[in-house]
Amino acid sequence: MSYPLNESKTKPRVAENLSARVYNQIKNLILCNEVMPGQKLHHQELSERLGVSRTPVREALTRLVQEGYVAFLPNRGFTCKEIRMQEAEELYELREALEAFAVQKAIDNLTAATLDQLRKKMEFYGADVRNRFTRERLIYDQDVHLEIAQLAGNETLKNSLSHVFERIVLKRRTDGLYDAARGVSAHQEHLKLFQAIEQRNVPEAVGIVRAHIQKGKANVLSDLKQRQAIRELRTGND
Repeated sequence: MSYPLNESKTKPRVAENLSARVYNQIKNLILCNEVMPGQKLHHQELSERLGVSRTPVREALTRLVQEGYVAFLPNRGFTCKEIRMQEAEELYELREALEAFAVQKAIDNLTAATLDQLRKKMEFYGADVRNRFTRERLIYDQDVHLEIAQLAGNETLKNSLSHVFERIVLKRRTDGLYDAARGVSAHQEHLKLFQAIEQRNVPEAVGIVRAHIQKGKANVLSDLKQRQAIRELRTGND
C-alpha cells in the first residue's frame, strides 16, 4: 500500500537544503576571491548566477552577515565585508590560543598511528612547495594545523579552528602575502613542530606553533596596513 507524501514535512526540508546550498555557494565565491572586499552583492545578479529565486539568496546573505563575511548597510544593501585591523588581530589571538591547546591535547593522545598520519600530511605539504599556487599552499598549510586539531580528539576545537581559518583566508588575498619563500619557511617550521610532537615535548611544541602563528599575523597586519594606505591615497586624490 502506498501513502501520499506529507507535503508539510517534505517542503521545508527541500527549502532547507536549497538554502544551505545557496549559502555555501555564495560563501565560496567570497573565499575564492570571486567577490572582493567592498564589492556590492546584488540579489538579482546572484539569483541569476545560481539559478534560484531571490528568497534563498536573501536568507544566505543574512546568515553571512551574522557570521561576519558580509556587511549590510541601510540604503546600500549587502557588500562583501572589508577586514579591519582589530578583527585580524583578534582572530590571530584566538587562533594562537586554540592551536596551543590543540598541540597539548594531540601530544596527550599521540599514538604511532596518529604520528604517522601527521607525518604523511606534512610530507604532502612539503612536496614541491615552491611551485604550488598561492591559495593551494595556504590550504595545505591549514590542513596541517587542522590535522593536529583532529589528533587532539576535540571536535568542537577543530570546528572552531576551521571557522577561524575561513575568516583568516579573507585577510590573505594578495599573492605577495604568501610567496614561495614563505611557503618553504612555513614547511620548515612544520617539521620542527613535528619533531617536538614526536618527542612529546609540550613546551617546545607550543612555543613553535605560537611563533609560527605570530609570523603569519605579522604578515597579514603588514598587508592590511599597505592596503589601508593605498585606499587613503586614492581617497585623497579623488
